[in-house]
Amino acid sequence: MVRVLLADDNARFRSLLRRLLERDSQIEVVAEANNGAEALELAEEHRPDVVLMDLSMPGVDGLEATLELKSRIPDVAVLMLSVADKEHEIAAGLDSGASEFLVKGTPAADIVAAIKRHGPEID
Repeated sequence: MVRVLLADDNARFRSLLRRLLERDSQIEVVAEANNGAEALELAEEHRPDVVLMDLSMPGVDGLEATLELKSRIPDVAVLMLSVADKEHEIAAGLDSGASEFLVKGTPAADIVAAIKRHGPEID
């Protein structure tokens, strides 16, 4: 089972993503965060394997949250999400410690594959 934390300030997007991910019996969404600060709190509480982290959120954004999260929980995989795929955003996301950068329009099957690629081995 891959334990996932969703961090995005758009509640509709989080809800849709949760429904899509939970169709896969090997993925469990353990928590949802509305911003980076909340993502940090929930990550420490739930210890997910993978965090899907929105790049742009109010307050603590995805870059800052990823840097802090990787210092607190180094083995967590962060998959950075953004509406655009601008080179400087991709570079900043990866430099902050994200394992992969995904555009929000990425097909659900590809997001699931990325989560499984960066989560623990599943038998």
